Amino acid sequence: MQDFEMFWKEYPKKVAKGEARKAWIQTEKIRPDLETLLKAVKTAKRLEEWRKDGGKFVPYPATWLRAERWEDEYELDIEDAVEVNGKVVNWWESATGIETRGEEIGMTPEQFASWPEFKAAVLRQLMRAA
Repeated sequence: MQDFEMFWKEYPKKVAKGEARKAWIQTEKIRPDLETLLKAVKTAKRLEEWRKDGGKFVPYPATWLRAERWEDEYELDIEDAVEVNGKVVNWWESATGIETRGEEIGMTPEQFASWPEFKAAVLRQLMRAA
């Protein structure tokens, strides 16, 4: 059951752990290896539908397991999401994401009088490039 605990730790919606454990046991013969499963969860956590409204649309873990959601194929721009303190957010919603994008286009906060000016310049530059 150590693998289940690792899955539980990674899964963003911590509800109905008993049902999730039952689903874990029920899907034992069809589930992929733990690494593949955790990779699928990490990818799904970057989906807009999983991030919007505070994760309101994240399926219960038992539902996700029973529905074999690790098989889902996502059209996803990983570039739009970053992980901050274990939570996945849009890059423009975090200082880390903004600074990372700024570095990619050759801008650093030190080049500006204030951090808000840096943020505005990064957003303007990226909007022009889009």
